Amino acid sequence: MEEKGYVLCMYDIRGKQEFIYRSSKLKEIVGASLIIRDLFEDYLYDAAKTCRDNINKESKVKEEYKDEDAIFRYDPNKEKLDKFSFKQFEERMDGNQYIGEIVYDGGGNFLLLYKDENAMKKTTEIFTKKILKEIGTLKVVATYIGDISKDNYHSDDLKNPGDYERLYQKHRLRESTALYTLPYGSLPIVQTEPTSSLPLTYMYDNAPADSSASEKKYVKYSTETNAKLKKYWKEASNPGYEMGETVLDNIVAETKGEDSMLAIFYIDGNAMGAKVQACLNGKKNYDDCVNLLREFSKKIQKTFIDDRKVDMLKTDETKSSDKKNYKSRILIGAGDEMTIICKADESYETIKEYLSKIPSPYSSCAGAAIFHSHTPFADAYRIAEQCCEDTCKNYMKKNGLTLANLMDFEYCQGGIGFSLKDIREENGDDNNSRPWLVESEVEEKVSYHYKPVKNKNLPSWEKGKTEEERSNKEKINKLKDLLSLQKVEDFHTNLSLLGRTNIKGLAIPVSLSETALRTELRRIIAHMSKDKKEKMGFKSDADIVEYFVENKKLLKDLVRMYDMGYGKAKEGEEENAK
Repeated sequence: MEEKGYVLCMYDIRGKQEFIYRSSKLKEIVGASLIIRDLFEDYLYDAAKTCRDNINKESKVKEEYKDEDAIFRYDPNKEKLDKFSFKQFEERMDGNQYIGEIVYDGGGNFLLLYKDENAMKKTTEIFTKKILKEIGTLKVVATYIGDISKDNYHSDDLKNPGDYERLYQKHRLRESTALYTLPYGSLPIVQTEPTSSLPLTYMYDNAPADSSASEKKYVKYSTETNAKLKKYWKEASNPGYEMGETVLDNIVAETKGEDSMLAIFYIDGNAMGAKVQACLNGKKNYDDCVNLLREFSKKIQKTFIDDRKVDMLKTDETKSSDKKNYKSRILIGAGDEMTIICKADESYETIKEYLSKIPSPYSSCAGAAIFHSHTPFADAYRIAEQCCEDTCKNYMKKNGLTLANLMDFEYCQGGIGFSLKDIREENGDDNNSRPWLVESEVEEKVSYHYKPVKNKNLPSWEKGKTEEERSNKEKINKLKDLLSLQKVEDFHTNLSLLGRTNIKGLAIPVSLSETALRTELRRIIAHMSKDKKEKMGFKSDADIVEYFVENKKLLKDLVRMYDMGYGKAKEGEEENAK
């Protein structure tokens, strides 16, 4: 049944990564991610107020709402979420205060129900004009549909799609045909930024307060850079933001004068679309579907972002004494996606810390780029994203996995402007041991959108698991010889006994030939002490050589990781190994 003139609208921010990493300056990167995080809070809601006031003025409505909201919102952080009711939505739209209501905010989708097409179009026009004026380059796509039916939000029937399916189909067409050109093409630009080529539109007096210089010094910014810096400093001035600011500064400061190596890694959840469909579980009407989606979104935010922030950003005082405090800075964290920067020598442990704490039946893939701090972040991020998507995600699709935590990394020593595939072909590194598997250390007793398999004949460790979990577990067991992480810890323990200098010396032989590798291993093992050989647990020197040769791919990967500080030798270890 069609409901009055209501329209369902989706807003989508396009080119987020390009916007964030266009600059290599850390404060601008953080400011850009904060702009995206708060875009609707800072721009859309004010636009809706302006639209509501203009509509009421044109209709000669006497009530004045001043700064009261024009969009009815729910708090996604409340312990018990507010329930959505289509009936209550209709009651609110009958008044003059509200022109719309948030349906769902999560997973990259921002959905609103507007009271009519006119309110949607005018609000969107004010919203996008303000973004164009104050930010300049951020792209937002808006798609809407009419003919809303409160009983048909979602449908698995392709012949009779639900409102969301209709909206999503239209949105995919719109985003593939929309033009994304910068708004400065025909203007007579005089000065531009060297890196982005954006016109310089803001100028600030940069001279010291007590300066007696005859000529003042000025600093100039583009509209985009100005918006990023303003947002960063506004956030940094808030109490409690010291952690975010100083961690990022310390990461860079600690690398100066040493190796200047950083790591940026991109983490993305697996099979989220399927999990969204599973959570709806055959529901159709707005009330049921919206409330389930809100609960699901809150669950995903907690699982992939909020809980992981607590684990990864704990201070020395709050972490237990047996755990290391890995310094990291979360640049982006929303839904099931996170981007983190940290010191290169802590990147492996940081990724492993994140992935191992994701509770089953959820999982993510992670890609990391190890790079010098002067390398443009945009290039490093692109490599990290390709490690996640091209290596880990493609491996999962190829082998029918949906619940595996996989990781991959690339040590960017040169040629960072090329694609990951080209870099690995050029370096002879396209045949490696990655992706690596990180098994979850946490299992949830109840997962509200999955139905556990009930089978009395199952072994005790399989009872309560879903069919999907059991199927993936079987596939992973078959692939364990290829998914190397279960061997990394033991392999690294044995490898470290060779001594850091000897390990780094294997970089050339392991890349040349098996004969060269065997020769170098025999030389190293011949000079090892009897105690160290016994710690490996092999019967003879020949068995030790065969062990490393059989794991040649893993050896090659770990030797490269030693270059970025992984497995750093304890004080005096190198001397003892000689």
